[in-house]
Amino acid sequence: MSLKSKVIEALMTVIDPELRQDVVKLQIVRDIEVDEKTGRVSLTFRPTTYFCPIGIQLALMVKQALKKVEGVKEIDIKVVDFVWANQAMEYLKALDEKEVSEEEKKDNNQSE
Repeated sequence: MSLKSKVIEALMTVIDPELRQDVVKLQIVRDIEVDEKTGRVSLTFRPTTYFCPIGIQLALMVKQALKKVEGVKEIDIKVVDFVWANQAMEYLKALDEKEVSEEEKKDNNQSE
């Protein structure tokens, strides 16, 4: 199975709790690009409405689902057409920074 197939399969597990459909079927993830060699995934996330009350939560759920895919090394999600797009992008970035910080802690504990 290709990495792109795995990515799409993972995205199909992210369900919008209000509409009870996955983000692929709802077409709120678009422009999915997967570099099979580097493991880089990029996509555009557009909530169902400009004022979607769970838009940030859905964006985080998309990223967390992608992180579980074996072979995915880097994830770039662009949030568009959403009142809180900037905040969503900050949360997505913070998720990466938190992981780096936790990995550094593990490395420091192992080297002691």
